[in-house]
Amino acid sequence: MNTYEASSSLSPPKDAVAHKGQFYGVYLLCSQSPDLRYRGKCYVGFTVNPNRRIKQHNRGRDFGGAKKTSNKGPWEMVMIVHGFPNNIAALQFEWAWQQPTLSTRLKTFNELKRKRPRESHFDYNFRIVSCMLCIGPWHRLPLTIRWLEVGYERDFLEPLPKQMQVVSGKVAITASQRKLKSLEQPATQLWTPECHLCMQRIVQPERSRIGCLNATCCLTCHIICLANYMLGDEKGHYIPVTGVCPLCETTFTWAALLQRKRTLQKGGGCEEEAYGDELSDMEEPPDVNSDIEEVPQQNEKIYELSD
Repeated sequence: MNTYEASSSLSPPKDAVAHKGQFYGVYLLCSQSPDLRYRGKCYVGFTVNPNRRIKQHNRGRDFGGAKKTSNKGPWEMVMIVHGFPNNIAALQFEWAWQQPTLSTRLKTFNELKRKRPRESHFDYNFRIVSCMLCIGPWHRLPLTIRWLEVGYERDFLEPLPKQMQVVSGKVAITASQRKLKSLEQPATQLWTPECHLCMQRIVQPERSRIGCLNATCCLTCHIICLANYMLGDEKGHYIPVTGVCPLCETTFTWAALLQRKRTLQKGGGCEEEAYGDELSDMEEPPDVNSDIEEVPQQNEKIYELSD
């Protein structure tokens, strides 16, 4: 079984429905321009709404698209990496993918400094992201690599970390309560007043308490205590990847625990806080690569970080 098949065996349904305000993605565009000067060129960007973003690129700079893509399309969004805990982490990933020769994480990889002879722009960008997904700190994030155009799908050059998924299909950003309820886990949880690991009372449960994915399990822990338990003897990291419940022995990922906590809190910001220390080790992208754009949509003004 190849890497793609192995990763896809755990894939969610083909078309994913994402929570509005909780989606951060870094995408790759490929130009389908009839002008040979632009055909096949690629562009890497950040978005919170892939469907809206590709429309902006194809309509041009005056409608919210990027200067570098204006009048060089039509463009196809062929893949998107999502699952970042916050927009800063996604923007850092975007900048490193755009600038592998400047990124402190990638500039030591001499093979990424330039395109190979006769290598397409897509293949070059695919080589870069394949490397990024397998090195720190990104290799510890619960990312999803989503193919949006089947004609570009291919195996990754190296096996991806076990908590990452490779899937196919579009992304729908929705605020529909009917669709969101279908994604939510049961909103019941059995809690105890003390942490099962340190045996100390949990003073601020809404902020610092976390439990198990098994709704019938009464595991109650401080977030830090459970993270340290899951890390075990693993040194040099703050955030675990996978672990086993100390009470019921249910196997889970750290990302799934945080998603459940956020669901129970109806949109709290625990995931960003819980990833903060580890993500702070990432490099800071220059401000020049991102700015705030005002994008009109119907009768409202939408403010989005642009590419």
